[in-house]
Amino acid sequence: MLLRFRVFHLKCFVPLVACAVAMAISSAGASANAKAESLCKRALVECLQKETQDLAVKHIDEALSLDRSNALYWQSKALILEKRGESEKALPCIVRSLELDNKPAAAYAIEAGILSSLHHFDAAIKAIEYAIKLKPCIEFSTCRAEIVMRSGKLDMAEKELDKIIKTSPNDELARVRRASITRRLKHWPKEIEDLSWLISHAPVKNLSYYENVLARVEAYTETKQFDKAIADCKVGLAGQPEARQFHAAMVKIYEQSGNAAAAKRARKELEAVDDDLQPPKSDRF
Repeated sequence: MLLRFRVFHLKCFVPLVACAVAMAISSAGASANAKAESLCKRALVECLQKETQDLAVKHIDEALSLDRSNALYWQSKALILEKRGESEKALPCIVRSLELDNKPAAAYAIEAGILSSLHHFDAAIKAIEYAIKLKPCIEFSTCRAEIVMRSGKLDMAEKELDKIIKTSPNDELARVRRASITRRLKHWPKEIEDLSWLISHAPVKNLSYYENVLARVEAYTETKQFDKAIADCKVGLAGQPEARQFHAAMVKIYEQSGNAAAAKRARKELEAVDDDLQPPKSDRF
């Protein structure tokens, strides 16, 4: 089933894992236990795939059993548990990491993400601001905007992302975040701008690409740019001919534009798709 938007919360997570892997590699040899280093790096890679996340937990626990005073291992365990959606278990791990070493900016960013997941937004903002103080970067600033967004302050989050995109117009994560906010705020022109950027820069026409096309169809329809909405629907149907959402969107566009004949044809096509999705009549009760 085609979804309008996927959850993008973990897109901030991937750069943090990459950072943790880099730190693990750079620290290889600094630890007295080469086996523990290898287990940590292996666990960080495994946590990125759902089917190997149990192994990631097993291997990071093995690394910690060999060296419980290593801040990076505790930070890595926090990342892995957060990726699994176990924020309550992740929090004491990142706290322990910072007790052992309070210098890495990434550790504070991880703590901010975990606190945000637990809806401790004031503490999360404090943590991410400290991370930005230690290492100013777009990724941390975008994470800050996301925390503000999750706290319900959409207008404030939008303004923060406006600043990021103004200075870094090619930042994908900022575009994704702002598009999700502007859709909720019904700031259609800005959503169209971000979706257009994401669509034009998509490396492949995957699920995310068609989700963005569908979202732009809605924005074009809301702003009565019906020709553009129809063109996007045709792009969607060319790639996903059985996607019900594009057929339903086409019906809505023709109805709102006052084209009754085209709406009737589109409705018949939608009904045909719905019928195809039903089990064979011989199997129906």
